Amino acid sequence: MPQTMKKLAPFLIGTVLMCASGSALAQGTTAEYPKVEVFAGYSALGDASSGRISFGPTASTDSKYGTETGFETSVIGNFSKHFGIKGDFSAHFGNDSGSTPLTSCPAICTTVTQDFQFKTRVYNFLAGPEIKARNSSRFTPLAYALAGVAHTSASFTSTGPTLNLSLKNSANSFAMALGGGLDIRAGKRVSFRGSLDYNPVFTRDSGSDRRDLARFSLGLLFH
Repeated sequence: MPQTMKKLAPFLIGTVLMCASGSALAQGTTAEYPKVEVFAGYSALGDASSGRISFGPTASTDSKYGTETGFETSVIGNFSKHFGIKGDFSAHFGNDSGSTPLTSCPAICTTVTQDFQFKTRVYNFLAGPEIKARNSSRFTPLAYALAGVAHTSASFTSTGPTLNLSLKNSANSFAMALGGGLDIRAGKRVSFRGSLDYNPVFTRDSGSDRRDLARFSLGLLFH
């Protein structure tokens, strides 16, 4: 038995070393990319649509959904070094007020100048693939194609001695976000991320079938 063990000893040692090296290699592979990443940051929304925001067949306004006030947050589950699935939420809040000419035509058209308040909200609930060009530098380009639902709402209020208006609309519509960005690594667990995408919302509140929105976001990516 001792002689048999002596003959088997080199084989056993080699097997143990192979298993250990395989385990170390697997750990090194999983360490190449984070399994989960979380983004949170500031976001602005632009509206390039030519159509007005409609509150029905007889009421509309020239204002749009574009606003500099908003935020975006997302969670990315990575399946490989270059491919992941992103769940994305963004919210944008428009608040405008001032004085403007208003025209009312119940029987005879009348135009008056009154104070008003106009509020818009756009909430995106999107998901889809995100592709990253990870490399040995601090800079990681990325691209994504997301789809889901956008909730849009608008309200226009004006009270005065001549006209009292309170107009509202809201819709849940199919939406997409097609774009990309750049991650700049600031530390082992955090990067700066900037992104820009085309965010079409297929709602009919403008008289057409689509609002052509664009999102710009800047914030921190935790990994």
